[in-house]
Amino acid sequence: MDFHGLEALLGLPECRVIAQVCGPQQLDVHLQRREDHLVCPRCQACCSRVKESRPRCLRDLPILEHPVMLWRHMRRFQCAACRHRPWETSETFGEQVKWTERLYTRVREEFLQGCPGSALARRYGLSERTVFRWTCDKSRGGRPRKLGRAMGIDAYARRKGHRDNTLIVDVEKGQPIATFQGRRADEVIAWFKSRPQDELDRVEVVVLDMSKPFFSAVKTVCGDQVHVIDRFHVVQQAVSALDEVLRSVQKQRDHEEAKELKKLRKRWLKSADQLHVDELIARDEWRRRFPALRDTIDWVQDVRQWFDRTDDKPAREALCKLIARASQSAQESLQRVAGTLNRWFEPIIRDIRHRYTNGMTEGCNNKIKLIQRMAYGLRHEHNRQKRIVAWCGAP
Repeated sequence: MDFHGLEALLGLPECRVIAQVCGPQQLDVHLQRREDHLVCPRCQACCSRVKESRPRCLRDLPILEHPVMLWRHMRRFQCAACRHRPWETSETFGEQVKWTERLYTRVREEFLQGCPGSALARRYGLSERTVFRWTCDKSRGGRPRKLGRAMGIDAYARRKGHRDNTLIVDVEKGQPIATFQGRRADEVIAWFKSRPQDELDRVEVVVLDMSKPFFSAVKTVCGDQVHVIDRFHVVQQAVSALDEVLRSVQKQRDHEEAKELKKLRKRWLKSADQLHVDELIARDEWRRRFPALRDTIDWVQDVRQWFDRTDDKPAREALCKLIARASQSAQESLQRVAGTLNRWFEPIIRDIRHRYTNGMTEGCNNKIKLIQRMAYGLRHEHNRQKRIVAWCGAP
C-alpha cells in the first residue's frame, strides 16, 4: 500500500508516513511530524537543524486485520540563536502511553459487550492481561468512587449456598461504588468507617431491603434517619401473603380447579381497567366464592395504591389503617406482614418523601450473576471486584 493510502487510513493529519514494514505478526508504520522546523521555547526563534531522533512505538487499531505498530520518530532540534535543544511534542498522542486512545476505547467497548479477552488479544496484538488491565484496572473499576447523596445496598452470593458479598451502589448515578466480602453488620461497619468522614456526611438516603444487619450497620454509621424501604420490597411482602392464601385455596379444590386458579394468578394484581370483560368476570367469581381471597386481594391493591400518595401525614395515617386491617385479619400470612410493616414503619414512610428505589441495586445484582455465569465462577476476589465495578458502571 502506498504512503498516501496509509495516511488516509490512519487519519493522523499531524504526521506523515516515511516507511512501512509488513511482517508476519504486525504492520510497522514509521511516522514523522510534517513540519520540519520548531519554535524555540526560550528565544522564540525558528529551529530547523535536527540534532538527533529517537523512535517511540505506539499500538494502534489494525488495518486489514493486521495489528499495527506506529513508530513515531521524535526529533530534537538545536536553536542557532541560544543553542537550546528542544524536543518536538505531539498533540495527537499522550506523553507516556504506548497505545492510542482509539485503540483503548475500542478494546474496552468490545470487552464490556461480551467479547472474550483472548480473542481481543489476538485481534489487536495485545496480551490477555493487558486487555483485562485496560478494562478493569485502568478504567473506572480501578479508581475508588466516592459516596453519593443516595446509596443502595444489597447482598449477592459468591457461590450458590456459600457466603455472600455486599454491593454498594450510587442510586442517582446508577453506578456501583464498591463490593466487598461479607454481609454481617460488623463487616459493613468496617467498610463504611474506612471511608473519609466528609463522604459519610454527604449521605442522606440509604435504600435497602428489610435486612437487619444492613439496617443496624447503616444506623451505627449514618444515624437512624437515612433508611428508606422502597416500594418493591413492601409490595413483595404483600404479594407473598397473597400467594400463601392462593395456595391454601388451591389445596381445598380438586386438580382441575387448582390448575385453573393458578393460571389466573397474573390477573389478581391488575386493576379493573387492565382486564378484559371475561377476565374481570372470572376474577369476581373467584372473589365471591372465597371471601379470604377477596379480602387479601383488596388489601394488596390498597397497599399498591398507598405509594401513590404525596403527603407525609395522610400517608402515615393510611399506613396505620392498613396495618390494623392486616393484623385483625383471620389470615396468618396477613398478620405476619402486618408485623413486618409495623417494625419497618418509619423507613417505609420516608419513601413518600424521597421517592428512591432500589431497582438499580437489584439490576446490578442480576448483572453480577450474569458475569459470574459467563466466567464459570470468579474465584479470585480481586478480579471479581474489578470486573463487577467495570461491567456494572457506564462504559
